[in-house]
Amino acid sequence: MLKKRLTDRENITGVGVDYGAELYHFFNRLSDHSHMRSRAGGPPTKVRPTTQQLRRVLQLQKRYVEGWWGGRPAALAHHDLSGLDLSNTDLSGADLTAANLQGCKLDNTKLAKANLFVADLRLATLAGADLTQADLRGARLWGAHLEKAKLAGADLREGALAAAFSDNPSASDGFETRRADLQSVQARGADFTEAKLGRASMSMAQLTDTVLRDTDLVGADLRRTNLTGAILERADLSNAKLNDAVLCGAILSDAKLKGAEIRGVDITGAVVDAGALDATIGRASIYGAALRTISAEKLAQMLRLHTAWIDSDGREGQRAVLNDVDLAGHDLRNANLAVAMLSHVALRRANLAGALLAAADLTLADLREADLSGADLRGATLTHAHLGAAILIGADLGPLEQVGSEGADLPANLEGAKLFSANLRRAKLRGAKVDEADFGGAILEEVDFADVDLGRARMGRPVK
Repeated sequence: MLKKRLTDRENITGVGVDYGAELYHFFNRLSDHSHMRSRAGGPPTKVRPTTQQLRRVLQLQKRYVEGWWGGRPAALAHHDLSGLDLSNTDLSGADLTAANLQGCKLDNTKLAKANLFVADLRLATLAGADLTQADLRGARLWGAHLEKAKLAGADLREGALAAAFSDNPSASDGFETRRADLQSVQARGADFTEAKLGRASMSMAQLTDTVLRDTDLVGADLRRTNLTGAILERADLSNAKLNDAVLCGAILSDAKLKGAEIRGVDITGAVVDAGALDATIGRASIYGAALRTISAEKLAQMLRLHTAWIDSDGREGQRAVLNDVDLAGHDLRNANLAVAMLSHVALRRANLAGALLAAADLTLADLREADLSGADLRGATLTHAHLGAAILIGADLGPLEQVGSEGADLPANLEGAKLFSANLRRAKLRGAKVDEADFGGAILEEVDFADVDLGRARMGRPVK
């Protein structure tokens, strides 16, 4: 009977007597780094696990995350896993300290609370990966792909590495302090909410439409980084280097910018609190901050000429070009602005109820708290527009049908638009493009989402 119970136990765990001994010694080798020291006295030589060893480690990891008896977190610290395909694997809580993961495929892999301290993830693909609360201090992520990855609460601060384990020939006795390296990462749409990125190297990174709410970016290097449409609400960018970065359409409400270097930064269409740039360095050389003003008489004339241009199919009048104009609070009810050029226009709290805005270009427009009830926005371009708390009850954001000589339908484009807490009750969005659009907190009762791919849109956000 005892023999049978032992056999059953072996069948459950998948570990036989002979293999159990092998696995025991393998895990001892994983935790004992002394055997890995090179004969030349350099850093430890990273061990490459065999296919069988890795398979068994992942089996026990699977049992661990599923709560089965005999499971244990994968112990792969200081090991060479470069180039392996570990995509769609659950490695939550795994120990990958100082592991070589260069070029690994980790797409949609779960690495929540994993230990990736000073791990090498250069050129790895982590699209859609879950790195929530992962320890990535001192990790190398140069050129990695992190599109739509979840890094909420992740720790990407500096890491102190014992000189004996450093591959830096100039490292002295004691410790080498290593910054997290995210240079040139491709992280479009990634979520870094409340992540710790103090002093991280992030120059030339692609961070379009990323979420960086409440993120610690103190002293981070973000030079030449693309932050178009990024959400940086309450982020701490004190003393950060942002020279030549692109912040078009970014939201920096309540962000801390004291001592930040912003020479050559493009903030066209960005939402920045009044006076927030006063304590920055180099603000005299930024782009896109100024808006033009026009008189009420001039605006009325432009609208009359535009209506004539529309009614005559362009033979009379003149198309309205209101790019970079401050029209905040204006009463534009039932105005005809179809096909108008309204890029980076300020229309905060404007009354546009019933307005005709079909095929209008509202790229980077500030429409926060604007009233667009019943407005005709068919085929309009609202890329990275700000529509927070806007009223869009009954608005038509469907396609403009049979446009041009070929008679093609022109869909409304809301890619990267911010619709936090907007009221979209009974709005029509049939066929609209909504990649990276944020509908967090929006009222979506009776909205027509026919033929809309919501897979890449954000339908919720943290409430503070």
